[in-house]
Amino acid sequence: MNTDIKHIAALVATAIWADGEYDAAEKIVVEEVADAFELNADDFATAVEAELAVIEPMDSEAVEAYILEHSAEVDDEEAEMLLQAVLQVVIVDGVIGEEEIENVLSIASALGINESRAVLMLADLVKDEPELQILL
Repeated sequence: MNTDIKHIAALVATAIWADGEYDAAEKIVVEEVADAFELNADDFATAVEAELAVIEPMDSEAVEAYILEHSAEVDDEEAEMLLQAVLQVVIVDGVIGEEEIENVLSIASALGINESRAVLMLADLVKDEPELQILL
């Protein structure tokens, strides 16, 4: 892993922030993300919670700047893997809303992943989640 834990945690935290709730299912995904990036699960969970505390009071414009700041520090070879992790976080609760999709697309763009690629990655995950509710 070439990307610092803080930047991975920051972007995962923005995915959690988008729906305003850090539930048990998202905590499990955070553990899986730690494993995928070969990070200590406890250290990563702590880092995600610290980043959530930073962004909770922010408005969407400030979060956008936060996404840009942290995305700039992500290793190019790890960008799609990180976007995949973000996508897992937003769908794990069984509901995906417009704000979450906008947030995912902002993260994808900041990571240098074009919108069509990000949408295809999301569609690939959604097809395996027949119970997923899409809120518009």
